[in-house]
Formats: sequence, C-alpha cells, structure tokens
Amino acid sequence: MTNDTRTTNADRRQALRLPGDAYPLRLGRQPARLVDWSAKGIGLQVHGGAGGVVPGQAMTVSIHSELTNGVALFPIVIRRVDADRGIIGADFLEDAEGAPDFLAQLLLASGETAS
Repeated sequence: MTNDTRTTNADRRQALRLPGDAYPLRLGRQPARLVDWSAKGIGLQVHGGAGGVVPGQAMTVSIHSELTNGVALFPIVIRRVDADRGIIGADFLEDAEGAPDFLAQLLLASGETAS
C-alpha cells in the first residue's frame, strides 16, 4: 500500500472519464452520488455539501452492489473540492485497484453505459 498522495500535471486526466449517472454511494459516512469516473478516480457530489473535505485528505468511498447485496470499500485521496456545488474529485489509491472494474460491472447491471 502506498500513502503517497502527491499528484503531477501528467497524472491529470490520463484516463477517459465516464458518466456516473448518479449511482448512489458514500464518502466516509456521507451519502453521495457518482458524477463521473475513470480508471484512476471518481467525481462525486456529496449530499449536504463537501464542507470539511480538503484536497490531500485520504478517505474511503463505499459502494453498495445490488448484484451481491454487499458493500465494497475503496481508499481514495481528495484532489479537488467545489464546496459551492458539493462536488469533489478523488483519485483511487493503490489498494483500490479493483474499483474501476467494480464500477463498470455495477453500472452495466443497473442499465447504465460503462464503456
């Protein structure tokens, strides 16, 4: 596991962003919805706002699977915060290597396009 939360300009937007179509999830204990996602990270809109969330902060996103009725937990690091709209951008940490595949399967099963 790496705790390195640094980013470079070369890291930004290397992966194609796909629509999240408001899939429900949680950021820590706060309910949120998926705005968009890629192989490297996610965009979320946090219900009730993103107050207290700051760039560089390590957090966990939890995603409920309607297929298995289980919850997957993925470590992320916050990269961008738009407090006015309650939207954050986050990168998956190394231990979240299965997150993009998990999201793709969930969105396909829920009738959303994941490619």
